[in-house]
Amino acid sequence: MILKDFKFRFQSFIGSGFFTGYFPFAPATVTSIFTLVPAFFLARQPVLALCIIIGVFFIGVWLATDLEKVWGKDPHRVTIDEIAGTLITFFYNPVSILGLIAGFLLWRGFDILKLPFIDRVQRLNGGWGVMLDDVLAGICANIVLRIIILIFPPLRGGSAL
Repeated sequence: MILKDFKFRFQSFIGSGFFTGYFPFAPATVTSIFTLVPAFFLARQPVLALCIIIGVFFIGVWLATDLEKVWGKDPHRVTIDEIAGTLITFFYNPVSILGLIAGFLLWRGFDILKLPFIDRVQRLNGGWGVMLDDVLAGICANIVLRIIILIFPPLRGGSAL
């Protein structure tokens, strides 16, 4: 019983984005805001960032699958998917502070609006649907941010290498 309780608490802690998913309003946005700091620095470390993104993704699939059994389909408390999406938005995309704000707004926009192909992926069972829709939203935000940086260079930060 104690180990089962510990497992659930551990899964809740990580799966909820270190308890940011328990925030009373806009927990996904709150988790994304807290993820901006590591995303900003990881954008300059693409190998490390990729390893972390892959790890967060697979841990997120596992945790979201288990937590859905307790909290229901795609629960708002599960925000590890927002961590993945935010990190992907800035992957190999070093930005200035202004670029960080632009990337954040793009990321939240793609995540909230759910383009049709992203919405379809969200319907996958278990943690796959929870995680993959945010991965795709993050990829879309990353691509659009890259294009905007080409047009408006002040959004770009230091070198990624």
